[in-house]
Amino acid sequence: MANYELSQNTVASLLSDDIHISPNTKEKLNYFRTAIKNAYPEYRKTFGIRARSFEVFAEIIIKRHSRTIKNNSIEYQRTYFKNSQHIDKIIKDVIKAEEAKQNPNHTFTRDEYVDPIIFNFENLIDRRYQKFKGVDASKFKDPQKTLYNLTDRFFQELVSGIMLLEREFYNDSFIIWRSLLETTTTLLILYKNEHLVGKFSERRNLALMRVKVKDASRQVQKDKSKETRQHLGKRGVPDYIAERIGWAGELIKKDEDYTLKTLLELVNMGDLYPHYAFASLFVHEYLISPDDLKLEIDFEKYLLTLYFKLYEAVRVYISDLFTNDLADAKKLEQGVRTEVKNFNGRFIDFSAKIQTT
Repeated sequence: MANYELSQNTVASLLSDDIHISPNTKEKLNYFRTAIKNAYPEYRKTFGIRARSFEVFAEIIIKRHSRTIKNNSIEYQRTYFKNSQHIDKIIKDVIKAEEAKQNPNHTFTRDEYVDPIIFNFENLIDRRYQKFKGVDASKFKDPQKTLYNLTDRFFQELVSGIMLLEREFYNDSFIIWRSLLETTTTLLILYKNEHLVGKFSERRNLALMRVKVKDASRQVQKDKSKETRQHLGKRGVPDYIAERIGWAGELIKKDEDYTLKTLLELVNMGDLYPHYAFASLFVHEYLISPDDLKLEIDFEKYLLTLYFKLYEAVRVYISDLFTNDLADAKKLEQGVRTEVKNFNGRFIDFSAKIQTT
């Protein structure tokens, strides 16, 4: 019989409990070791050759625990390992999830085949995002703290969009790209103008006041709105425009429109605005699908190109500010870049068409 054993060090490295609340005692570490060891033979019997290795099975269970444990009360965090109910439920849920994933008729089953170029892009994103998440940001202060949080948001949206693209949910992937374009534009402006981080952060505070997450009197809200209009430097602008763009007001000329298009031009991405406008057909639901456009363009490659353009725009900044990993990423980048370059003629032609509609 196989001897399935996890070391205490392995368990400790996978746990993300708050050690000030629940230290990694031998009792707690052995709680995971014993439960996982006892559960694995039955799991392996159930799934046969499709079963994951013992090490991967253990990692999935402990990481599932780590994702949710801090949502519980402090008392629960201190004592959960005193009884088996906590770990038993996690193991049961993991096995249920595995059964669903391996059911070919399940709505959320992932296709075995993934377009190689998308797969290469996913590997690139994973490599760089893992490196980014390994950065110790606990001591960051502004402007670096806000830049780090925005870069994390960039990665989250990029991952979401490419996951949808892989599953051929093109409409939804396009909607995510539209949001990612706004995030990327903000990032590029703040990367180059770190002194604006404070004004940008005030926009967040005002938004939280608006939806009553932050307590604030009507007078305080009025004062904050007035402040954003002053940042904008132009009279007669509606409050929602001032709140959305006011933080970047000093970069916008008085004869320019206060729109995303202007912000895109500030960061040399004005050529992407027609695609942002085109995406509104999917955001506002005209029941237009990629099938309607299949004679015009390969929609999968079109979206891949759009996503890669945004990645290209920030790739160097991420390395310079946080990860120092550009040399490591270049080989993976080149494969995707070559595919995008080969598609560029069709992309340019389609861009011209939507720009004139």
